[in-house]
Amino acid sequence: MSTDPYDHLQHELAVLARRSERVRLAAADAARSPLDRSGYLLLAHLDERGEQTMSDLATAFDLDASTVTRQIAPLERRGYVSRARSDVDRRATLVQITDSGRAERELVREARTTLMGRRLAEWSVEDVTALADLLERLNTVLSEADGAAPPS
Repeated sequence: MSTDPYDHLQHELAVLARRSERVRLAAADAARSPLDRSGYLLLAHLDERGEQTMSDLATAFDLDASTVTRQIAPLERRGYVSRARSDVDRRATLVQITDSGRAERELVREARTTLMGRRLAEWSVEDVTALADLLERLNTVLSEADGAAPPS
């Protein structure tokens, strides 16, 4: 193990990314959900922040509009989101989560929460809270450095 804390951190984040993807896949399988990571995050963002323009979503996730459009398309096909032209600015497309999307997001969220609860059963609530708070802080710093909106 490196004695350089930044080297140690980057290595642990790389390992975390690989392992968290396995947890995500296991939770999606348990929920029998077709949601991928980007779909889940988009639904969570829309559920928490309400209707958004495609431009708002691109900014929030530090993506270009074409990428967001590609990620929204399967959600719309499944009925998880709806899109409509803005009454205020006809050039803008508004995206809104549907009841079906909210239910799917909740199904996956519960599966993820249950799985994490099982994996961290030996941890105290204080430790889980501290880790979540530190990760939120890290995500905020990283998103601000990239010029993105704070993470949802």
